[in-house]
Amino acid sequence: MTVFEAQDTFGGKMYQFALPGGYRFDAGPSLFTLPALVDELFQLAGRNPQDHFRYERLDPITQYFFTDGTRLTAWADEEKFAAEVEAKLGVPAVSVRQFLKRSGQSYQATESTFLHKSLHKARTYLSKDVLGALAALPSLGLMGTMHQRHAKAFADPRLVQLFDRFATYNGSDPYQARPR
Repeated sequence: MTVFEAQDTFGGKMYQFALPGGYRFDAGPSLFTLPALVDELFQLAGRNPQDHFRYERLDPITQYFFTDGTRLTAWADEEKFAAEVEAKLGVPAVSVRQFLKRSGQSYQATESTFLHKSLHKARTYLSKDVLGALAALPSLGLMGTMHQRHAKAFADPRLVQLFDRFATYNGSDPYQARPR
């Protein structure tokens, strides 16, 4: 087996670096999504994931600091997050909730196909899940990039930047990646 790694050590996105003066930075993921898929990997290997680590949902999830001095708290609770965006960025909370709802619907329509099936197997394309995903295509906004979708939904560039960052979780580019 051959492993190719861009860094000078293994780990992919999970690495750290140090600067003079004793400063250490974790450069890896700041958010852990889809823990059930990680649990499944452990279970497939005959291991109990809880023997190795435990998940803890954080609230707030994180803080965003923008160059204009704005500080935004990302709450796990959708209502609190929408209210925070309205208070700090002036984007109506109802617009944020509608965007999150549409994104959730897109996720639900495509999750089974793209996260739980191999796109390299013919039987995937003959399943009910794929038919459901195909039926949802018109509402997914696949004709533009994620950035275009975010910029269309929100006039505030800070909120566009915040949502654009989700593409980077898997190494994508929001200016090239298609919406979720």
